[in-house]
Amino acid sequence: MDEQHLEEWGEALAGEVAEHVGARRSKKWRCPPELRSRIVKYARSCRERGQTIGDIAAGLGLVESTVARWLRREGARLKAGFRSVAIVASEDRTAPAGPAVLRLVTPQGYRVEGLDVESLAYLLQVLR
Repeated sequence: MDEQHLEEWGEALAGEVAEHVGARRSKKWRCPPELRSRIVKYARSCRERGQTIGDIAAGLGLVESTVARWLRREGARLKAGFRSVAIVASEDRTAPAGPAVLRLVTPQGYRVEGLDVESLAYLLQVLR
């Protein structure tokens, strides 16, 4: 799916969310299951491209914790197995040749850079 199609999909979903939320006058809003399913599919596509949950939620007009909860629940339903991975070229092509820098990016969008292998392994054990 190209970026233009993904952006149009997000705008359409944001419009649907606004319609549903605007139709209800109370603060509590229950997302219809079919709309929630489409939002989760959209969010997964965005996450594969490296977008944070906060950015995805803001674009849809939703709260970050809601989108994160929906993604967790959907992920728990999926069986363990292979996950899709995107390998992208580095944006900094003029970086000097030197030792490789380890970088950890969590599903929540947190980045950890500059640790040695042992420290990074310890951090991953603690975060489990």
